This record gives sequence, C-alpha cells and structure tokens, in this order.
Amino acid sequence: MELATEALPDMRAWFAPLPLPAGEGQGEIVLPKVSPEDLLAVASSLKEAGKSLRELTVSEIAQKLEFVARQWERPDLPERKEALKLLPKFLPFSEPVCKRAIDALFEPLTANRMLNLLDELLGDHRALDEFIERPLGLKRKAFGADLAFLILSGNIVGIGIWDIVFCLLCKTPVLVKPSSDEPILPSLFAQSLERFAPELASAVAVIPFESEREELIDAAIKESDAVIAYGTDETVQTVKRKIPAKVKFIERGHKFSVAIIAEEFADERTADLLALDISRFDQRGCLSPQVCFVVKRGTRGTGHEFGLKLAQALERISDELPPNLHEGEKASVTQFRLTCEMLGARVLSPPDASWTVVIWDTEHGTRDTEVKAKWQRVTCSARTIHIVAVDSLDKVFEELRPLGKFLQGVAVAMDSAEAEQVAEAVGRMGASRICSVGQLQTPPIEWSQDGKHLISELVRWCDFEPITLTPKEVGWVEIYRGDLKETTVIWRTLEQMGIPSSLETSFDPTNPTSPIYTVRIPVQHASEAKQAIAKVHS
Repeated sequence: MELATEALPDMRAWFAPLPLPAGEGQGEIVLPKVSPEDLLAVASSLKEAGKSLRELTVSEIAQKLEFVARQWERPDLPERKEALKLLPKFLPFSEPVCKRAIDALFEPLTANRMLNLLDELLGDHRALDEFIERPLGLKRKAFGADLAFLILSGNIVGIGIWDIVFCLLCKTPVLVKPSSDEPILPSLFAQSLERFAPELASAVAVIPFESEREELIDAAIKESDAVIAYGTDETVQTVKRKIPAKVKFIERGHKFSVAIIAEEFADERTADLLALDISRFDQRGCLSPQVCFVVKRGTRGTGHEFGLKLAQALERISDELPPNLHEGEKASVTQFRLTCEMLGARVLSPPDASWTVVIWDTEHGTRDTEVKAKWQRVTCSARTIHIVAVDSLDKVFEELRPLGKFLQGVAVAMDSAEAEQVAEAVGRMGASRICSVGQLQTPPIEWSQDGKHLISELVRWCDFEPITLTPKEVGWVEIYRGDLKETTVIWRTLEQMGIPSSLETSFDPTNPTSPIYTVRIPVQHASEAKQAIAKVHS
C-alpha cells in the first residue's frame, strides 16, 4: 500500500492496492501520477479482492467496520491527528469544526446499527450471504456490484466515508475519486482500514485526479457496474452522459435545505440550535439551512426579533466552532451583505466576515411581494442565513414549491401536529429529510439521501423458485428384452428388490416360432433397475 502509517511532512494522499508513482505536491500532500492503464490494473485488483470480500459474512464485515470506527474516536490515532492537522489547511473549516464532524461521522457506525439498517432495507441482512426463505417457498439473495466508482466533491468534511462503508457492507469493492481539494480524509480512512481491517482495505482504492482528465473517468466507468457521483449539477450531468445503459448511476447533485420555525418557538434556545446547524459546515453542504422561515401569528417584528437572537447565537458559537474563511471568501461575504442591503433587507453582522444574518420582514421595509423574488437570488457559502417572516405555513409552501426538486432537508421548531403538516407538504415537493432544528447537519446512517438509501440502490435481487422437475417419460418403460431364461432371472431380481415389473411376450414376424420376452417397470425405478441388470450380466 502507498500510504504511510505515521504523520509525515508530506502525506501521500492516495491509497491503492498497486504501487503508483508520486506526482506533484500540493501544500503538505503529494498526489499520485496515474494513467488509464493504472486505473484498469487497480480495477482488476479490486474485483479480485471482491472474491475474498464475498467470502466474509456481512456480520463479520460490520464488526470489522465498527472496530475501525472506534479507533477513529481515539484522540491519539495517527490518522485522526493527521486529518485534524491537514483538513483546516485545505478546507475552509477550523480544527474544532473538523473534530466535531469526524466525531459525528464515526459515532453511529456500530455493528448492531449497521446490521439493523440492512435488516430494514433488505428484510434480512443475511440476504447478502445466502438465499433466504421467503413466502410461498421462494428464496431470495441480494448481490452487490462487482465494482463501484465513487466520485466525490470536497465541500464538507467526511463526504464519501459512509458511501465506502455502505459499499463494503454490500460486498462491493469501491474505487474512490476524491476531490483534488480534499483527498485527505478518504485516504486516511483507507489507511486505517489497512491497519485494522486489511480484508476490507484490499477492496478499497482512493485515487485523486483532476476532473478534466476524462480518459481516467472513462477508464474507471468502463470497469464499473455502479457509479456514484457527487458534485454540482453540471459535474453530475457530465458524468451521467458517459454512463453505459447497463451501468447503475446514482447521482448526488445540487441540493439545499431550510428551517421553518413557528413564532412560539422563535426563542433563544432555538436560535442556538439553528446557529449550530449553520456553523457545522458554514452553509456548504446539501443539508445546510440557507433560509429560515419564521411563521408569525400577526405579531409585529417577529422576523427581526428572531434575527437578533440568531445573531447573538452565531456570535457565541464562534468561540466554540470558529470560522476559517479564506481571503477570497471574505470578499464574497462583503459583496453578499451589500447586495442584500441594496435589495431592501436588514443585515446584521460583525465587523469581520464570521457570520451574517439577513432579515426579510415586511415590518422593516420589505414589501411581501418583493421577498420571494429577492432572497432566492442572493447566496454565499459562509455563515450566512436569510430570515424570512411569513404569516402562514401556506406561504412557506408557496415559496418552496418551485424549488422542490432541489430541496433536501427541512429543520423544524414547532408542535408535532404542525410538523406532520410540514412533513407531508415538503415530502411531496421532494424533501428527503425532516428533523428538529439543531440536527440538520448530523443525519443518521439510516437517512435515505435524495429519497433512496445507497444500499438499496447498490444491490440487485435474485429470486430462487422451488424446483419441480417433471420426468421425461411417465408410466411404464421397457427395461429389458431377450430370451426366456435371462428375462426370467432379471424379472425375479427386480421382484426381490421390490421393484414392480411386468413380463410380456411377443413374436418376431420373421421368426414366429421364437417368442420375445420384455420386462417393463415404472419410470421412477429405471435407474436402480439398470444397475441391477448390469450386476446380473456381470
């Protein structure tokens, strides 16, 4: 394997079952040189490793994955220490943000939980090991792909780690193309597999390369049975156009999320929870709440009051989870603030670019007809949030409905009856997750991303029906024909064996003085009767 086991000044940011030469350095990491021939050789090695992977039971695989996950919770794990050192240098997230993300990533990976997930999705996790009895005598088995190709984006910490886990649970080897901006955590995770679960590591390769190298993309797709692609809609569609008809394609394109808060829940506690959702990944992920709707009940200034509480909460959480903006992003935040002010919104922000709250409230100069047209036009990938005050849930649904196909998650703070109303409406629009405010950025492993769980998309089913064979012949068949002496011996032998038989006499027209004797038996006894006759002849 190519990845060192200790923290090094220059980390080799790839992991492959075959040696790859080092290429150019990028900061404190070194990327590999890779050719289409290299990828073909790696793909072949992964498929071969898949044979050994399929010999393990899914329970054994889950236990090995749990063991690796527990290692990642240790502060002294070299791979974890290396990740926390390098990630803040390559991604716009501080070390505390990365630490919390890694903890949330590995905490739910227990064997029981993974097996329960498979039981829920497949009916029985053992269906990945053997044909399982189903009603009416049917047996059914689930098969993973021979090779999956996983294309990752680099916008948040840990993207793709669960995908690798789900592939291994489905006994599917996986070739990972991480983002060139963040190949660190996928490579380090693969390294930890090699140290603690080598049987699984042999079925994983992590090889970063530029997306512009289409010959590499083409080579990987050619060898794969399933392709999972994260990225912008443009990136995903570019990959989709390359997918052959028989290759399964799972797309993870652009999505956004929102929060909906009832007026009676628009308090300081809810503001703290929403600030946590905003600060975990600074609005860069598909589960980041880009806008918060405050549903007021005729109270004046509700949106503005909650905006003030949220601003204070964002200021407080900056001490615990400090931002880590690059210079170019700071300029984007400044432009974002100016644009919102020009459009009539009220902007709350500190002197620096650490957070921004934009309030669109009819009580503060923004006409109701203008709000819908304006907040959707101004976005920024930092700790920025739109607060939109509306007077009913119907108004919220009216604004979200045209955006439904891009809607991923909805965080709510309201009573259970209203929450069910929201879930029904946004679920029909296209949302795949409704949860409490404060939990938006930490989905469970059971979450059906984009409406369908990856495990369900990876497997195919084979049904094994009861086998009922009809004999080629039915009734009685001739087993022997000859003279009286030998026929009589055979007939008596069959009688002693308990095989029903009949003795018939006929004549040859050309020699009517010499009778022909024939023995017939039921067809189901033909095999044992032939063996008896052979013994008589011997």
